[in-house]
Amino acid sequence: MQFMAQHSNQSRLALVATLLILIAVSLVPTSVVAHDAGTFTVIVKESGPTPNNPQLVYNDSVWWYNVDSRENITHRIVMDSDGDGLYNGTLDWDSGNMSYECETDENGTKLDDDCRITYEIPFNGTWGVGTYEYQDISSDGTITNGTIVVISDVHIEEGDAPPPGYEFGNDDETQEPQSDEGEEERNWLLWLAGASGILSVLLIGLLLAMRTSDSMVKAEAEIEDNSSEMKSDSDITEIAEEE
Repeated sequence: MQFMAQHSNQSRLALVATLLILIAVSLVPTSVVAHDAGTFTVIVKESGPTPNNPQLVYNDSVWWYNVDSRENITHRIVMDSDGDGLYNGTLDWDSGNMSYECETDENGTKLDDDCRITYEIPFNGTWGVGTYEYQDISSDGTITNGTIVVISDVHIEEGDAPPPGYEFGNDDETQEPQSDEGEEERNWLLWLAGASGILSVLLIGLLLAMRTSDSMVKAEAEIEDNSSEMKSDSDITEIAEEE
């Protein structure tokens, strides 16, 4: 009897523990899934970059690929972040002249190391969250404007990138960063506090249930012992009367 009660108690404990784990897993928000870094391709045509205003997530890259096959025409992707008229600043872009194709030898090695067809910018360090206004300058004098918008990822840590809403080249002191990340952090803390409270109540209930079950097992054991003792006394009395 005592063994069966202990076995039942262990079964209930395992069941409650399993339920607690399932509850904890179900409370985890799906927004914690990390964004996988990707590469966005911008096709540079005779008419300019296409698309010319993509939106990316922090940690993505943009890859410009020149497909303008006109003879002796090159394209140059530039951004003058400091507004000095040059493209040699720390935050400036300058792809150099991008050709339609590069001459190679029989082994596929470029004959001109400076020849390039593509240009890539990663938005994960020097360039982060913000709006980037750039230009495509064609060798025939045509200039086409383009925009890259980079939004924050939920897993960006403070200090890794400029605050949301920051625009490079716009250092106006009155510009106020958005507070979406702060709001998300506060919501996360509130959710965490609520989940902790729920789990605490469940654990307290589990401990009380275990204590009650132990008390019942002890009570049943005492009843069995008393019953055995009474039965033993009765047997002794019967033997004495027979003699």
